[in-house]
Amino acid sequence: MSTAEQNLGLAARLRAAREAQGLDIESLGRELKIPQAVIESIERGEWSRLGAPVFIRHQVGRYSRRLGVEADLDDLASNVRSPELRSHVPASRAGWFVDFSARNAAYVGGSLLVLPLVYLALTFTPSGPAQVRALDPEPQTVAAAPPALLPEPTSEVLDTPSTTIAPPVSESLATEGVDAAALPPVSQDTAPAVPNAAPTTVVASLTGGSMAASSQSLELRFTADSWIEVFGRNGGTTEQFLARAGENRSFNAAEVGRVTVGNVEGTEVLLNGSRMNLDAVRSANVARFALSSDGSIEAVAR
Repeated sequence: MSTAEQNLGLAARLRAAREAQGLDIESLGRELKIPQAVIESIERGEWSRLGAPVFIRHQVGRYSRRLGVEADLDDLASNVRSPELRSHVPASRAGWFVDFSARNAAYVGGSLLVLPLVYLALTFTPSGPAQVRALDPEPQTVAAAPPALLPEPTSEVLDTPSTTIAPPVSESLATEGVDAAALPPVSQDTAPAVPNAAPTTVVASLTGGSMAASSQSLELRFTADSWIEVFGRNGGTTEQFLARAGENRSFNAAEVGRVTVGNVEGTEVLLNGSRMNLDAVRSANVARFALSSDGSIEAVAR
């Protein structure tokens, strides 16, 4: 018996066994998880359509065991020619270099096309190009006060006789050969009085707000023990101490940046003699606040 007849004989036996058991190809395919086209190729004896011999052993073996048909799988696989594998990599150096260069050129070209699109998508908005702004607050410019105008000098006519300034008497007499010691002394009372026209100095102050702030005072009165931290406006620590009950401490409000009070219940804070309410800056029995330029207090983080 030839190989073709053996293949057809096995295929016919498998098909007869399926029909004898009343099974259809679709239900067997779902049960064995084998495609319907593969089962049809098995029943027609077209083993080469199943692929390599390892696939023939696996699929035909599962199908024959399900139907209870004996099959010589090794003999069946040996009669099927394995598919020829073909390499898609160029064999020559020139072909490999061309293939490598083409792939790299494709990567570079794709990147050059995608990067501008990504840049445009990130920088442009419907209203125009995106603007980058700094998160730091812009410094406020304080307008300087206009300089004080000095009074214009006025020319006054003095009711004094005009005098001509002459050279010293001793020098003039010496040129004429007259002895200056023989002359009577000249009284200073007879000299014309010259008014003192010294200019008046006017000082223009540009620190109107700071002078008012420097006059403010911050006072701490303690009815119980409390620890205190006082920081300057430059961030440095001005004082750090443990206050006892009955003590009073005063500070220049212009030099105080922020204050930490460890015992709010036992501490009174007064600004220019007015008691400050610490409920807005209080957490538990600790208050942390900063002094603003207008004399109010603001809460600060730890």
